[in-house]
Amino acid sequence: MDRILQQFLEVATLQNVSHAAKKLCLSQPTLTHNMKKLEESLEVQLFIRTSNGVKLTEFGEVLLEQTRIMQRIYDNTLIKMEMLKERHERELRIGSGHAWWFLFLSDMIDIYRQVHSAANIYIDIGNHLRLMDLLLSGDIDLFIGHEIPGLNKRAGVFFIPLFISHDKVFVRENHPLMMKPCRLDDLLDYPTIEITPDEVRHAHVVEDFQPKKLERTQLHLTEKILYRSNSIVTCIDMARTTNGLLPFPGSMASYFKQFNLVSLTLTEEYTKGSVGIYMIRERQDDPHIKDVLMLIQQSLEKKRHLIF
Repeated sequence: MDRILQQFLEVATLQNVSHAAKKLCLSQPTLTHNMKKLEESLEVQLFIRTSNGVKLTEFGEVLLEQTRIMQRIYDNTLIKMEMLKERHERELRIGSGHAWWFLFLSDMIDIYRQVHSAANIYIDIGNHLRLMDLLLSGDIDLFIGHEIPGLNKRAGVFFIPLFISHDKVFVRENHPLMMKPCRLDDLLDYPTIEITPDEVRHAHVVEDFQPKKLERTQLHLTEKILYRSNSIVTCIDMARTTNGLLPFPGSMASYFKQFNLVSLTLTEEYTKGSVGIYMIRERQDDPHIKDVLMLIQQSLEKKRHLIF
């Protein structure tokens, strides 16, 4: 709000120029001069000088009422500007795999919303190659997912390992393989259900495909019937209604249990991999990113009993 009007508001409220000058950290002559200039600019008398201070004229009462309205509008504008500033400065754009959202990221987002209630939040759940593509294009700030083997070394990304995830194979409760412990070869005759499989359009983020090809060959995925979807709900429905095998992080056992899906007893480990946080290397010292990383670590620590 205009500086002279703010000074008028103080004089009119306190009805004393010397008291108002002290509050405004101004000299009394300066404040008296400014009030006279205000009266001259409006061509009306605002104050009646008394032995105890000043009284408002009818014109002064009108200006006081309108100035208070202007002050409220100005204060509300500052509040809205501050909220808009926080909304953009604290905007969170994050990606995750389905498992990590369920296990600990959703809790972290709840805390973030409480701390930064005015901030925009965008969450993308899906395949780690797709999330890497979004990260490199600037659509997200970071994502949680498996370490990507053969990643292009020129991508300019930074990986923070969090833990090792061990996959299990989930099936419906009365699946034929539930009768006894299974070897990996016993899985060959049953379809595999893949949640958020890799897509060709995101292949450019990988420089060396040999590690991925080797893993799929070892699991005989190139020879098997595959049921694939980017929806975890769809994949769960297929696992419940078919003899399909659903490989997924073993820490999701409690989640799948509510859908009557259980893990097979395997005599060999299915797969394992390092899970961590990917971000653009140049942003690792960004204070906003550091705050987000700290909240992720805190949420992860609270769910150690599920993950480890």
